[in-house]
Amino acid sequence: MAYGIDRSVPAESPAHSPELQLIYETAPIGLAFLSPDCRYVMINKHLTEICGISVADHLGRSVRETVPQVAEQVELIVKTILQTGTPITGIEVNGQRPDGSNSDRVWITYWHPLKDRDGEVVGINVAAEEITERKRAEADLAASEARLRDLNKELAERVEARAQERDRVWNLSQDLLVVFDSDGNILNVNPAWQATLGWSPDELAGRSIASLVHPDDRARSSVARDNLVAGRQTRHFENRMVCKDGSYRWQSWFAVPDRGLVYATGRDITNLKQAQEQLHTLRQEFANASRRTTMGAMTASIAHEIKQPLAVIVASANAGLRWLKRSEPNLAEARGNLDQIVQAGHRITEVIDGIRAMFGKESGKTSVVDLRQLVSEVLALTQGELETHQILLRNDMSDGLPPVLAARVQLQQVILNLVNNAVEAMSSVMDRERCLTIASSLDPQASVTIAVEDSGTGIDPAHLERIFDPFFTTKSHGMGLGLSICRSIVEAHGGVLRVAPASPFGTVFRLTLPIAGS
Repeated sequence: MAYGIDRSVPAESPAHSPELQLIYETAPIGLAFLSPDCRYVMINKHLTEICGISVADHLGRSVRETVPQVAEQVELIVKTILQTGTPITGIEVNGQRPDGSNSDRVWITYWHPLKDRDGEVVGINVAAEEITERKRAEADLAASEARLRDLNKELAERVEARAQERDRVWNLSQDLLVVFDSDGNILNVNPAWQATLGWSPDELAGRSIASLVHPDDRARSSVARDNLVAGRQTRHFENRMVCKDGSYRWQSWFAVPDRGLVYATGRDITNLKQAQEQLHTLRQEFANASRRTTMGAMTASIAHEIKQPLAVIVASANAGLRWLKRSEPNLAEARGNLDQIVQAGHRITEVIDGIRAMFGKESGKTSVVDLRQLVSEVLALTQGELETHQILLRNDMSDGLPPVLAARVQLQQVILNLVNNAVEAMSSVMDRERCLTIASSLDPQASVTIAVEDSGTGIDPAHLERIFDPFFTTKSHGMGLGLSICRSIVEAHGGVLRVAPASPFGTVFRLTLPIAGS
């Protein structure tokens, strides 16, 4: 039998109750009944798991014999219950097997007095429920909670460190940092605003960002803000911001939208703008000086070469007239003078042909040229000019274009002239985006075409047929030779230079050159 009763206990003892015995036999937990002197009167097999001794070896024996490791604790519990008559619950014990095989198992025990009719305690009922898995779960939970606390602490430390880094960057940045809402109302600015523009953060909080923008830049700035509110980034947008003293300084902005707010950083480029303007002025002065020098030298050369034949023509014509005005005209002499005029005319023709040859094939050494690389080099030279005039560049030159045979420097001058003309054509545009597009197309059998397109004011259709004529110009300045020289250079390479209106605005020049070896 799995359950035992110590028959040495008097029969009238409550421990001999058949109801109690039934409970012991069917209970899913460990049960025992101790006498007041701490001997086992009853015990079931579930409780014997604690010390590994059989039911029979428990009955009639004291706790000092069966579980000596906890005997003192058990005796103290029994003594307390005998004195108070009240239960003691929640006492945890570990396995007590001699080999230690169950030392990691845990039971929670409940100690209740068994009283006779007179209220005297005649024994102690002990119930023990194994809670090993629960303890392990609690230990795992405690470990998880400890790890979570450590992780939360680490995350909090990281967040604090990042916040400190953000604050340091915010306070130390020399660039303007600003946060504003979708209506353009400023929420926060960094101290750089005061250092750069004179405004303190408190003075700008709640103020409209548009109120700080130069009146001439507000329309473009409003469009950029609307794009941001719509979820699009703004890269390198430039405008002028008012200083507290009423002056203006140029700022280059980069901004991104996030959850209804706009975060922007602005870099002061006033000095850069001034330097670019000075450089642009110097370039124009150098270009004008170069053109004047070139034209002066060319004019002097042409005058020198043509002056003598013209003088011969004039002298011969006067002499011929004199011979013809005589009472008896000397036709032989007059014919001689006419021959001299013809010879002088041929000389002038030779001079003009020589000038044209300056822009012909003999004017430069030809070589195999990579058009994509050549265009990139020209664009690098004009980058500052494009930025100064706030022109968006779209470089759509294709990879793998076949090479052409050309005088590299001359071809660069042609493309550079077309780009500069496009920049000048867009300089007065204020109501739309200024955009320069350079693209390529290919006729695999014969030629490569480079298109230079602007979004400028365009060319009057009445002038399209004359745009390449020498000395024809639509500008208030200039000599009208640039496009004429460009066409001469292109034609000397066996190519074609054409012009057409762009859609919906501007002009497109198409330069077509034969493929090398075709």
